[in-house]
Amino acid sequence: MGKLLRNKKLIIAIAIVIVLIISGILSIIIPKLIKKNDTDDNVIIVDDVEIDSEDDIVLEDENNVIGTIEIPKLQIKAPIKEGIDQDTLQKYVGHFTNSSIWDGNVALASHNRGSLVEHYFEKIHELVNGDTIIYKTKLGERTYQVTTVKEIENTDWSPTESESKEKNTITLVTCIANHPEKRMCVIAEEKI
Repeated sequence: MGKLLRNKKLIIAIAIVIVLIISGILSIIIPKLIKKNDTDDNVIIVDDVEIDSEDDIVLEDENNVIGTIEIPKLQIKAPIKEGIDQDTLQKYVGHFTNSSIWDGNVALASHNRGSLVEHYFEKIHELVNGDTIIYKTKLGERTYQVTTVKEIENTDWSPTESESKEKNTITLVTCIANHPEKRMCVIAEEKI
């Protein structure tokens, strides 16, 4: 009788362990299934880019960097942040908020000289038609070919405005040394 009682206790103990294991597994799986089914049908997550709609794209990383620009000819690889205020341009290439971030015209600015600031665009006047500019964000990578290098008035912001989404361009703007009334402007079209 004592042996039968011990076997019964062992069977109960094993059954309790099995029930606890199954409960633990279910407590992990069920919330994931519920969360998966509760997801808003309008939210799409692709490689850490969260899109609620076509107009709501989160590009910034933990440092608020939205992407990078590379200009191989000038050996430039620089981080890009939203805005063209002095704080942004001190360390980053700035993105004009009135321009596109991806489709259409992407307009960027940087200093061209200075000892207390990054001056990524100091040599963009050396670019010529056909030179390559590479723009990278979480949305992908685009390669552009320079089509225009020109001086503009410091009051002419038309090159920074968004254009139609039929043609993707990137526009770089910087000051011109000793000519505060002028800006250097480089425009490049997407290579297809």
